[in-house]
Order: sequence, then C-alpha cells, then structure tokens
Amino acid sequence: MNRDIPRKRLEKSANAVPAIEDPLEFKKNKSSDNARNIKSVNEIIKVELWFDKHYLERSTHGDSDGKRHGIDTIIVENLVLNSIKHLLFYSACVNGFMFLNHRTNNVQRNIRIVCQEQTEDGLLNVAIEVHYNSLQSYEVTVKTAMCVDNFKLHDNQYAIEIFNSETSSLKRMTNKRICEVCSI
Repeated sequence: MNRDIPRKRLEKSANAVPAIEDPLEFKKNKSSDNARNIKSVNEIIKVELWFDKHYLERSTHGDSDGKRHGIDTIIVENLVLNSIKHLLFYSACVNGFMFLNHRTNNVQRNIRIVCQEQTEDGLLNVAIEVHYNSLQSYEVTVKTAMCVDNFKLHDNQYAIEIFNSETSSLKRMTNKRICEVCSI
C-alpha cells in the first residue's frame, strides 16, 4: 500500500440518520461538568398593560406644546413589553434594584422605571409603574412618554435602555449624574 496517496474521504450522505440523543447522558452545563437534564419548564407570566389617562391624552391630543411626536401607542407598547424580561433579569442580578411595587413596600411614592429606546424621532422615554398581582401576573401602567434626548430622571431613579431584544443597559441617576449599573 502506498502511503503517499491520500485516503479518500467519505462524504456525508443527505440521507444520513441523525445521532440518537441519550436522555440519560451526563453533559456539561453552567454548574457542572457532569449533569443530567431532568426537565425543562416554560413558565407563563401574564403582563397586563395599562395606559394612564395622562399618557393617552398626550399621545392622541397633545398638550399645551402641541402633539407629541414619537410616542405612538404601538411603539410604546412594544418597548414596554420588551423591557419586562430585561427588568426581571436585572432585579435578580443587581443588588438593591427593585422595579416591582407590592403591598409590603413601605415607600412614600411608587417606584417608577423609565424605559428608553433610540428611535427616528429621538430617544423614546416611557415612565412605567409595575405592580404585583400574583406570582404569575403583573400590572404595568404607562404613566407618561416623551421622545426627547434630555429626559430628566429623578435622583436614585433607574432607566433601562433597550438596544434590541437581547441587549440593554440599566442606568441610575445619582447626584445628578447618570451612571451605568449593569448591561447585558
């Protein structure tokens, strides 16, 4: 046999049978080199989206400065609903970050979060309050919306800027400066 002649490689057939997955196999996961997947569960969380009268009047009729551009209900709805999963992530990972209002909060004012996203009209800013109904149900109310680049946050107030469905940045106003707290 001549060793200088390269071996012929077998081409994969289009009719090849896919490998059978062994459900009892031990695999690497984020916590262990040897773990077995027992079950995957999809939880369903109900989000009730409400629009405050203040926001609705400004989006449809405007105010003393005229109609506000860039705060259409569909754009605002999409931003708020996309922000919820990011807010849940940050509340689990960022020490001291809370966005959820519930009966046991001993605060004088409800927590409001500003959801932000860059649009053709400028930076869309949507102030929301999120309230606990049950473990699987949350009420989100859009309080106001403005499409301006110089939206004013209150001291210690958080804003979440959404870049796309998977990336965002959590910011906080501290001593009249906006500081990035975390990003994904």
